Amino acid sequence: MMTDEKIETVTRAVDHDSLSVIELNDWSELEGIAADWERLLSENPALGLFSTPEWLGSWWHAFGAGKELVALVFTDANRAVVGLSPMYRERVESPLVARVNLLRLVGDGSGDSDDMDFIVRPGYEGAVVRAFLKWFRNRKWDLCHLNALSPRSVVASLLLRDLRNNSWDLATHEHPCVTVPLPGTWELYLKQLSSKERGKIGNRTRRLETRHQLRFYKCQAAEELPQCLDTLFLLHQKRWEKLDESGSFSLPRRRQFYDEMARLLLLRNRLELWFLELDGHTVAAQIALRYGNTMNSLQEGFDPAYASDSVGYVLRGHVLRQCIAAGVDKYDFLAGDQDSKQRWGAEIGSYTDIHLARPGSMGVLHLQIAEGVLATKSWLRRHLPARAIEMLRPRRTRSGEGAGNGNDPAAGSDNDSVRGKS
Repeated sequence: MMTDEKIETVTRAVDHDSLSVIELNDWSELEGIAADWERLLSENPALGLFSTPEWLGSWWHAFGAGKELVALVFTDANRAVVGLSPMYRERVESPLVARVNLLRLVGDGSGDSDDMDFIVRPGYEGAVVRAFLKWFRNRKWDLCHLNALSPRSVVASLLLRDLRNNSWDLATHEHPCVTVPLPGTWELYLKQLSSKERGKIGNRTRRLETRHQLRFYKCQAAEELPQCLDTLFLLHQKRWEKLDESGSFSLPRRRQFYDEMARLLLLRNRLELWFLELDGHTVAAQIALRYGNTMNSLQEGFDPAYASDSVGYVLRGHVLRQCIAAGVDKYDFLAGDQDSKQRWGAEIGSYTDIHLARPGSMGVLHLQIAEGVLATKSWLRRHLPARAIEMLRPRRTRSGEGAGNGNDPAAGSDNDSVRGKS
């Protein structure tokens, strides 16, 4: 999170007049202010791909069924839009407490989004935070979960400061995320790596070239996209089904989400869907999304029959080389800090979860119980043998919501995990 000094520098200590908060309850109403949304994105360099209309709109169309949209629009005295926060309400069960009303950011809850934030014009963050807390206090919400907030988020830092200064009931959690800074040339990038990794990148590619006819290719046109996505889904599922698990793309809604999101981002030259082919057979796939000079790695898959050839590892090396040639200066692995990510010359940061309860609501008790449960689990992990913990843990699934973002933790047999949320 940002320091107070950093916050003041970014916001320039501007104290705007009170903002008005407008609630929109239909996604078409948000589409009606698309120009304002795009303007805010262009003005705020701290925002990323997961704040775009293409990502959030596609997510809502796929996962919004049964959820109540509560999109907040913040306007100034001249009725200019200075902030957006697409959110939704759901009713959740609570141990020992009646059902509570929970507010989340659109994009949260399925395991597909990271690096989230309020969409705000720079300099208005403090005013948006004050307006949001006033609005939240006066509505019949019990809880608000703001998860996976960006480490660059000024809103998150100001929100935490105001909540603590005003003695709100809240809980915070940090989750590691990993990015790889990319220099201007491939040669300079290789110098960032250990000698072991430098050798592996070259040796494994050359080994494939001596054994197979090797080709890398990328989805370039709209008419290619359906087949390319089907190939990605198939390769991803093959890996998990071999482990007797269902895989992220067994969920129809996630396929729907990727179909729409990828189509929209391809039109804006933001889709990076890469494949590795051996002897005419596609054996590895990786989907990433470019926003500005950042490449966000989402999902990947490989054919287990070629696991010993480290095909996922070879494909990633190729993609990183293409990123550098295209002027990308950051490759973002997003959530998770596995060793297999760090070997690519990564830097570790953190996302922040902020959970707050409306004063005087049932949410306060719910929050206290939830934090108590987490503390108990943490104690058990520290004191029980690993075998006992494994026996208590329910069987994991990779098909349902909350399990969608993990890239294959063995992208070609080198145990090359990527996204750690599935």
